[in-house]
Amino acid sequence: MAISFYTKLGILFKKITGIKDISLMRKNLHKRIGMIFYKKKYTSKDIIEAMARMGVKPGCTLCIHASMKEFYNYQGTAIELIDAITNYLTPEGTLMMPAMPFTELRCVDLDKYIFNPKTDKTAAGYLAETFRTYPGVYRSINIQHSVCAWGKHAEWLTKDHHKGQNCWDEMSPYYRMTQLNGIVVNLGMPAFYIGTFDHCVEATLYREHPYWQQFLNKQQTFRYYNENGKICQYTCYTGDIDCRSRESRLIKHFNSNIHKQEKISNLLINVFYAAPCLQKMLELGRKGITMYYVPSPKKYKF
Repeated sequence: MAISFYTKLGILFKKITGIKDISLMRKNLHKRIGMIFYKKKYTSKDIIEAMARMGVKPGCTLCIHASMKEFYNYQGTAIELIDAITNYLTPEGTLMMPAMPFTELRCVDLDKYIFNPKTDKTAAGYLAETFRTYPGVYRSINIQHSVCAWGKHAEWLTKDHHKGQNCWDEMSPYYRMTQLNGIVVNLGMPAFYIGTFDHCVEATLYREHPYWQQFLNKQQTFRYYNENGKICQYTCYTGDIDCRSRESRLIKHFNSNIHKQEKISNLLINVFYAAPCLQKMLELGRKGITMYYVPSPKKYKF
């Protein structure tokens, strides 16, 4: 895989400083500074009221990405927050969270690794890992971007993830969420973070244009344990290129019908309405407007 200048710079920085995880260092620094300025306490009730103001209703399909390092004024636990959200959604609603077992698949020896959806922890953070073991939760079979889901549509969202041509196409929970008019809520994530479903763009447009084809340019076989403990496998397309993104390139094109934002104490809450958001990202992608600056779309005609 060709490595971009930005990746090379990051590798050099880690070697010089001895810092293994730049993202974790940045989060810890942000927390130390933030705790100086933000003192207001809040509860799960306050979080749900904020989400409700931005359009989350009982019975809806909700996908949450969260960084609990940003919850330092939160009065409660992860399980209390999950309980409060599922109670608000009711059994007619559906709650999703990411459950991928790795943040960097290229660091995994796929010839040896066998995914166990029952026991493998998620690398998507503490709230997502707590949700993984929550009663009634289903988990999709996908080593790149597994998803956990609870509620009315949980089984349908997760059951075919390993059958898709790639991990974000029409078989994926992320794409199916848009068909249910799902809502993505980001709690304590970076200001311009959209959510994993933004990769549905390349999963759709790779069929249409050479720029997007390079994102899914390699077939990979993955192995997993099924519910009976038998080793099975699936093959799908993945990417073998170095990618760098700035979601702000897309968000500046969104209006309030696509994206809303609130803040409780230090906690930034971003809401994206998945269906119109995906349609807008596809519209922009067909014009060569993308969150990626590596690889750059500037060399291509759209």
